[in-house]
This record gives sequence, structure tokens and C-alpha cells, in this order.
Amino acid sequence: MSFRIARRRVLTAALAASVFLGGSLSLAMAQESAPPSGSPEVVPYLNGLSPEERLAVLEREAKREGSVVVYGALGIDRANVFISAFNKRYPDIKVDFVRLREPELVERVNLEVNAGRPGGDLIISNVPWLDQLKDVIVGYVPTTWDSFADNYRFGSAEEDWTAIAYEALPSTIAWRTDRVSADEAPHSLADLTDPKWKGRLGTTRQIEALIDGLDAALGEEKAAKLVDQLAAQQNRIYPSMASLADALSSGNVDVVWNIGGHRPTRLKAQGAPIDFVMQDPLLALGITVSLVKGAPNTYAAALLMEFITEPETLEALDQAEGGRIFGVKDANFSIDTANLPPVTFFRPIDPDRFADLAREAEGKFLRQ
Repeated sequence: MSFRIARRRVLTAALAASVFLGGSLSLAMAQESAPPSGSPEVVPYLNGLSPEERLAVLEREAKREGSVVVYGALGIDRANVFISAFNKRYPDIKVDFVRLREPELVERVNLEVNAGRPGGDLIISNVPWLDQLKDVIVGYVPTTWDSFADNYRFGSAEEDWTAIAYEALPSTIAWRTDRVSADEAPHSLADLTDPKWKGRLGTTRQIEALIDGLDAALGEEKAAKLVDQLAAQQNRIYPSMASLADALSSGNVDVVWNIGGHRPTRLKAQGAPIDFVMQDPLLALGITVSLVKGAPNTYAAALLMEFITEPETLEALDQAEGGRIFGVKDANFSIDTANLPPVTFFRPIDPDRFADLAREAEGKFLRQ
């Protein structure tokens, strides 16, 4: 072997060792220099790390924190699907889930953060409420960010707030098959305005988002006419999709509408006399996840957000309970969005408009 070749091999080996040691030192330094949880420096620091460095830091610091508090505007049964999976991977991190309705969640988080005493670390809410939350959440950009379609991502690091709609609930119309025949079953909101359905319908209190979504799908004039016709049907109003599904299952109502597809999917799978169709016009409610500003367990919250938005976790959620749609690329789900009719996603609603819509909903649906 010539001296030149031997020298080249030595230099190559030295360079490789240098790169390896440099990467190891960088990772070690990242772990040692992590800012204290809850400080304003945490999120920019995490966003600046490579995915490998970031996940290593998150796992280390989250284990030190040992717990994370989730404020969630979704059913505990749905939350337990990802919480139990997270606990299997990270048994040293306790997840406390606090179930809240959307208005309660928004009010509580805003009060706590503005008072400088955040009690929650992670928020699970939905898209229409984002404009009322963006001042109390931070701009954490998880490593999964680019795997989501644009209409599932909100905010940015530059805007200092972010949210990911990790799933979306397509709206459906569901009915009891022992009371409604297949031939007469309604397939659209327009079908529900038939006088024969008066007093037989149920829906949820999420009417503000419904009106705004119909405005986007149909235009304000057509939407207003349809909303008035629906309101005249003497709907029974329920506080959540879970309670609406219970009402249908127990026979309190014959038909429900604007209910996420996951609920009738579950009831039908359990053998209940229920069938359903995708609602026309088809709306979809994005369920979002975000980090609370000044959260006492920022690292554990960021780790949980990473976990929830992993394609593998979302596939597991879909397998546990179908009827959802997802904006993740390169993953397999039970509903292929390419086979759906055009979908109008509920959008963030400005607080002033939300107040106007709440008054409209109160007058038309809740004071019948």
C-alpha cells in the first residue's frame, strides 16, 4: 500500500470520527442546555433543534417533568385511545385529562394564562375556536408538521402560535333504522326541512360553526334560508356529539344531523339499529392540538403533541374508531378523502363574528 493511499484512509477515518463526535457533542450539549420548562425560550429552542436532537431532549426533559395536563374538548373515551398508547411508550409520564366543553376551555385557558398561572399544558380543541386561543398558545412546530396538508395546519413559528388538526370529523346524518326506512332516510340538510321531520330531529350546540360553515359552502343568502328552515323543525339540542349519539342510541330522537362520522360508525359497529350517510353539504370539523403558553410541563406537552401527530398514532386512532378523515400524507386510513364529495372545513371564527353567530344561534335554535 502506498503512503498516499494509507494517509487518505487515515484522514477519511479521522473525518468520520470528527463528524460522529461532533454530532454526539451537539446532542449532548442540546440535552444539557435545555431551558427551564415554562420559560419563553423553550419553544424557539426546540424549534431550532434537528428532529433527532429534539426528540432526545423531549424524552429526557419530559421524563424529568413526569406529568402533563391536557385540557380537552373531546370525549374521554376518544382521548383514552391515544393516552393509553402514549403511556405504553412513556410509562414514566402521567397524563391527566380534563374534559371541558369548548366555551369552558377557551375561558379557562385565557383566564389562567393571562393571570400567569396556566394549569394546563396541552389543549385539544377545534378549528372554529382558534382565533380565541391563539394569544394563549405558542408557536411550537412539531417534527410532523410537514407531513400534514396545508388546510390541517394553522399559525406558524413566526406568528408565535400553531395548531395542527390531527383529525377531522366529517358531518353525517344518522337515523334509527327501526323508525326510519331506507327509502325515506334523509341524505341532505335540505331533506331535513321536510315537515315530516318536525320534532324528530336532534343536533348539537355547535351551531355557530355550522352557520359559518354553511356560509362558506353555500353563500350567505342560501345558507341563511337553510338555517331558518332547519331551526323551524323544533330540534332537540344536545351539549356535545357524545350526548347527541346517546340520544339517538336510546331512542330520544329519530334522526340526528351535523354529527361527526365517528359516532354513528361506532354505534353501528356495536349493533345498534343505526345507519348514516355523509351530510350534504359535507362539512368537517378539525380537532386541533396546541401547546399552552407558559405551560409548567412544556417538554411533556411537546412530546405528547409529537406523539398524537405521528402517522402511526393516527392510523391506530382510525382503527380504534373509524368515521374520521386525516390530512397526513403517506398513511393509510379507512376513509379515502379522494372518494368523498367536496368537503368544506370549518374555519377559525373571529371573536366578534363568533358573538354575532352565538346570538343568532340562541335566537333561532335555543329559544324555540
